[in-house]
Amino acid sequence: FFIILGLFWAGCAPKVVRVPVPPEDIVRANQAANEGDSAFERKEIYAALIKYLEAVRLNPNSEYLYNRLGIAYSQLKFYSEATSAFRRSIALNPKYPYPYNNLGSIYFAQQSYRKSEKYFKKAISVKQDEASFHMNLGSIYLERKKPEKALEEWRKSLALDPEIFNRRSAASLSSSSNSLMDRYYFLARLFARNGNAESAIENLKLAITNGFTDISMLEKERDFDPLREDERFLEFLKNAALLIKLQSDTGLPKSQPAV
Repeated sequence: FFIILGLFWAGCAPKVVRVPVPPEDIVRANQAANEGDSAFERKEIYAALIKYLEAVRLNPNSEYLYNRLGIAYSQLKFYSEATSAFRRSIALNPKYPYPYNNLGSIYFAQQSYRKSEKYFKKAISVKQDEASFHMNLGSIYLERKKPEKALEEWRKSLALDPEIFNRRSAASLSSSSNSLMDRYYFLARLFARNGNAESAIENLKLAITNGFTDISMLEKERDFDPLREDERFLEFLKNAALLIKLQSDTGLPKSQPAV
């Protein structure tokens, strides 16, 4: 589902020595990086990668450029090269939070959840007010069967950015298929607790699409209390059993996650 939220244009490893870079090379490196950004936006990832490689060759002192290079590598699933680029970015500036988050995303993609958790936590320790870092850490907790800790991080994320779960432009961490049902159910709890009936119901429908069947949980769970008098929620509860039966009868494939 979520990736994570995600990979960032932003910018442990051993300390590196910065080398002298002429001002004109810095200008050329930034120009190459801008061209790489444009190619990336067009989803021409190989073209972007070439430009970022040019940029770091011209200016090997920039944590921002190495972070962008790592993102391009990771989009192409060259995880070893991406890891090296992110580690170089961290070595150049250990207080730059985004490569920590991006390393966490790589380890998530490789299902190395303990390492992923470590780097998401490190990103948060450097920058506590980045909503996506908390969102990503919550995703790890859900994969590691710690749903209440996942909800805690998602609440922090939502408090920092009320639109974080609705932003389709954001990158997202892909959950295993087995956890999609749980993810949507816990997101429904999150939105219900905040009184957002529309988003809660939408995620409950997605939970049903992905196998959720226990309607009694909705009646017992206190997080849904703010919606008990909401007509939309009451209507959903009335039709939920039918939705579950229709899903079971049709046997439609599970829906893909969306941010």
